[in-house]
Amino acid sequence: MTLSAGDDRRILLIATNDTFCHVYQDLTDLLATADHGEKLAGAVEFFDVTGRRLHPVFSADWRLEMLEAGTAPAEPEVVRQRLSTVVAHVTQYVHDHPDVLTRSRISWERALSELPRLDDPDLSEVIGALPEHLEHDTGNWLHNAMHAAGWAD
Repeated sequence: MTLSAGDDRRILLIATNDTFCHVYQDLTDLLATADHGEKLAGAVEFFDVTGRRLHPVFSADWRLEMLEAGTAPAEPEVVRQRLSTVVAHVTQYVHDHPDVLTRSRISWERALSELPRLDDPDLSEVIGALPEHLEHDTGNWLHNAMHAAGWAD
């Protein structure tokens, strides 16, 4: 099964409690990151750019090997709402923990102005507005804030 519609193979990872998300270019990108031991502090779900759920397939030693497309219809509006919840959580976290922005040398006002717009009717465009996961990326304040806020109360 293909993981996404057309040539767009991006994968969206969302924490099950909607406090964190990441965008990966494709399965190879996701697996390479997993091989580097990225620590995830909670359960996650995967989606393609249409909003279709992707089910993880694990090896005998519980390493992620691949993702299989689900058979249920895509739910782009549900995924969009979940992304809105993630962004709202990160926004509140940064408001309550402004030191997260200090490391990126960005003001609260500028951070607010740079929050992704999630109202595009095309979920692929919404996903494109989110920061991509780039290994050792310390330059994107939203990416860094997601790590700080992920799974935080």
